[in-house]
Amino acid sequence: MTADETWRSLHDATLETIELRWESGEVRLRIRTGDSEKHQLVVVASSVHRMECERQLPWGFSASINEVRGPSPAEGELARVEIEMQSGDVIRIEAVELCLEGAD
Repeated sequence: MTADETWRSLHDATLETIELRWESGEVRLRIRTGDSEKHQLVVVASSVHRMECERQLPWGFSASINEVRGPSPAEGELARVEIEMQSGDVIRIEAVELCLEGAD
């Protein structure tokens, strides 16, 4: 599975936690998948410049991911990812580097 396919395969995965490490500028999103081989993945954003995390629940409560857009280049040298939740909320992150740990 390619890196792009792995990001897209997060549909219906469950977002468990979001952690922002202010001093280092690192954001970690812990995600539980339905994959028996890769039960848990972690989105790691290094040197975060911007993070938006809505929780308005326009479609109702859900902790599941609907769609991942990116990661793709943003302004300058930053990478951008948008994680649309099944609640209708969108988590947007712009960082120097975005990767999925546990997605060998």
